[in-house]
Order: sequence, then structure tokens, then C-alpha cells
Amino acid sequence: MRNNKELSGLLSELLCQPEDDFPFVVVEEHASGKFVQFGGSATRPLFLDLPWQTLSEIEFYRAVAYFQRMGVAGAEEEMLDAPGGKVVGTEFTFQMSFRTVDAAVVVASAVFEEVYQFPSDKELSIKASWLD
Repeated sequence: MRNNKELSGLLSELLCQPEDDFPFVVVEEHASGKFVQFGGSATRPLFLDLPWQTLSEIEFYRAVAYFQRMGVAGAEEEMLDAPGGKVVGTEFTFQMSFRTVDAAVVVASAVFEEVYQFPSDKELSIKASWLD
């Protein structure tokens, strides 16, 4: 992924943000709307979240295979109407925690290449909640 350096920098910054701000980073391919998102803060570990609703059927099965190889099973999670808000439903999501920013960047790249099947040089947009 061409954006690895930028993603690495923003994920490092994410881990310095106050948890009360519910910081996140989103990596997106604009034309398709395909994305992965990261959460974490100065007091919460870095984690990737990939909700199944954004995946086509074949992408879902690719995600299952990819995350199984990584030792991660998808799970149903509660959906909130806002951070800390009331539960409005559930969703199936693939989530993975990381000990290092470098490991998170590798997995994000793999999701775009293996699950979404974009070429490794695909230009992606990366946004951080605290920069908007």
C-alpha cells in the first residue's frame, strides 16, 4: 500500500489521543467506499475494525479466510447510536488488536490487497478524527 508511511504516522498519533475523544483513523478507497477503521487511544490498545456490512459476499469469505489465518474469528458486536450511547442493534465484525503500529499497517495493507483485491500501489485516503 502506497500510504504505509502516512498510516503509520497517524496510528502512532492515535495512540496519543485522549480516550474521551473516541479517536479513530479510517483508511478508504474512495471510488468503491471500501475501508478499514482503527480505534485506540493513549489508554486503549490499537485495534482494527472491519464490519461485514461493507463487504460483498466474496469479500466476506476472503475476510473470514484471512482473519482465520491470523487466528482471529469475527464476532457480533453491539452498535451504539453514539459513542457511549444506547444500543441500537448488533453487527458482525472482524476485530484485531495490535501490539505495534507496524503490525497494524501490515494487516491494513493485507485487507486491501487480499480481501478487497486492490493492487498494492492503490492510492487510498487516510483520515484521522482529530484532524477534521
